[in-house]
Amino acid sequence: MRDDFQYKCSRRSRPEPSEGWPYPVVSVEPCGAGSGGGPEQGSPTHYHDGTYSVVANQVQLHTAPQMPPTDPVPYLISLLSPGSGYDGRVEVNASQGVRVTAGPPQMPPTSSESTEGVEVAVGELQSITLIRGMIPGAQQAIAIMPSNLNIMGTTANVLVSSDVQITLSVAGGLSSIVLTPVGIVLKGPVIQIN
Repeated sequence: MRDDFQYKCSRRSRPEPSEGWPYPVVSVEPCGAGSGGGPEQGSPTHYHDGTYSVVANQVQLHTAPQMPPTDPVPYLISLLSPGSGYDGRVEVNASQGVRVTAGPPQMPPTSSESTEGVEVAVGELQSITLIRGMIPGAQQAIAIMPSNLNIMGTTANVLVSSDVQITLSVAGGLSSIVLTPVGIVLKGPVIQIN
């Protein structure tokens, strides 16, 4: 450990877990204070009892290749708040916007100064899926995939509602169904009603 951090750090013991504690216990952990820790710097777990804050103008978390010799592991950053099984929360807030992206590096860009509100952006070959429910066959889902946009109600009703107008359109409007408060307009080269 670097000398300028030694006076700020001290070893501490993790309290013994209560009955049903679901995580592995590491009894003693070094305080790294950004210096890389010490001889135990390869330890993957650091504990802090109480509130732990990182305050800076910008905060970044990165994964990086491990120094050999090590076994290859997936690159992963996890945010987990299991609480006692029903009361854990992860909260994300920004005054301008929150942007979540997935895809090859910089495709889509991870940062966008024009983000207003919440954006979810993925590459052309990836999907965005929202799922509610855990019982297979009884879930509701919205899936945006490379070739499909699926809205699945399964055992629930699917409602699309507007006080002004609903338009279903394909081929740039060549065929369409327009629903308004005054009526329904069907448009297309061929219209079949069975």
